[in-house]
Amino acid sequence: MSNKFNANALTEYSKSYARRIAADFYQQHTAINGQQLMALTPISQINFLIINHLSDKWQVDTAKFRSPYFDFTAAEVQESLQSFMNVVSQYISVRREHLEPLLADATRRTITLIFDPRAYFDDVLRSQPDFTVTIEALRQITRYTKINQFIPTHITQRTNGKPFVYVNQALIYLDEALTQKGHELEHYDKYVALFSEKLPMDVSALLRSHVPDNIPAPPARSFFDAAVETAVPPAPLVVESTTAAATHAVASKADLTPAAPVEETASVTGAKFLDGHSGPEPVAPTSQPSQLKTGAISQPVVEETSRPVAVGDNPPALNDTLRETTTGDSNTVAEKFHQAPIESVARSISLNQKFRFINQLFNGNSSAYNQAVEEIDTLDNYGQALDLVSYRYASQYLWDMSSDEVSELVEILKRRFS
Repeated sequence: MSNKFNANALTEYSKSYARRIAADFYQQHTAINGQQLMALTPISQINFLIINHLSDKWQVDTAKFRSPYFDFTAAEVQESLQSFMNVVSQYISVRREHLEPLLADATRRTITLIFDPRAYFDDVLRSQPDFTVTIEALRQITRYTKINQFIPTHITQRTNGKPFVYVNQALIYLDEALTQKGHELEHYDKYVALFSEKLPMDVSALLRSHVPDNIPAPPARSFFDAAVETAVPPAPLVVESTTAAATHAVASKADLTPAAPVEETASVTGAKFLDGHSGPEPVAPTSQPSQLKTGAISQPVVEETSRPVAVGDNPPALNDTLRETTTGDSNTVAEKFHQAPIESVARSISLNQKFRFINQLFNGNSSAYNQAVEEIDTLDNYGQALDLVSYRYASQYLWDMSSDEVSELVEILKRRFS
């Protein structure tokens, strides 16, 4: 699904439009034939996509006639089979319950082709079997494309007569066509008017922000960084006064011996150290740690019941203490949880993971994701699952094998077949 659309709005409009068209036609008919399909809607692209679907379905059904016990390569058989196909194709008859879903899908795809042709042809090319686009497939795509037809025509020309090209190469030709001939793209205004004749189309509701041509520059600063800053600017760095130096010395001593009380010195001018001597001469601030010797400072008197704390001993932080006492057990529990076998890939994937897998691994196609998960769950071992993921889905959707999503999916496969 293209990210230019509000997915719910696109789906709902496509279904509503299909429902309206079907209701009008089937008020006077019980079934629709081929000639009537060609004129079903005022937008020929929708009609051709339905015909294309029926053609593909017929090809699949015809292949079921083949049998290992008969020679279907014989010339007479080929001729008879072709004649049979030609005759049956003249008797298209589709009832409403079967047509309406096809009409809704053709409407959705047509709207995508109008507003985001890059996403439309990307999906068409990636859906080709064996990750290859044959010259015959390109001719078929061109034959049933009535909007922005120059795109599949350009891809066909760039194949230079080769019997096929790989999908990634065809995608390069797709971007090339849009770059070189983008000015030939048909504007959506006339199609919005045609759609609205039957069902008003609200472009602002259908698209995300009217499909902005330019991506706005990101803010110079994060909101979270700015939100926590104080409104009062920090005080400038100045040379410490004698009083400030004494206060700093006492504070440093307090840090070393937390049990000792700190005497208030902020209001005393010319304060002395605890042994009666003046503190060191004030110096400019430095980024290096203080080298002040603490041996000359007298130690405070502490109660006999208090355990003396050595100057070099820092009390352990609470987080460190908890980590030392719980790390072993928590790691063991976590490892057992993440390594425990699972019975179903679908049920072990969290909702957050599901959204990320659909968007990052399956280009936003939830149907492809569901099909992949269901197929994986029918396999017998980890090797089969890894082969399926590596040789089909990773190639078809051009996965980044170093991404977090791929790593998480592989870990789930390990647990599923452990």
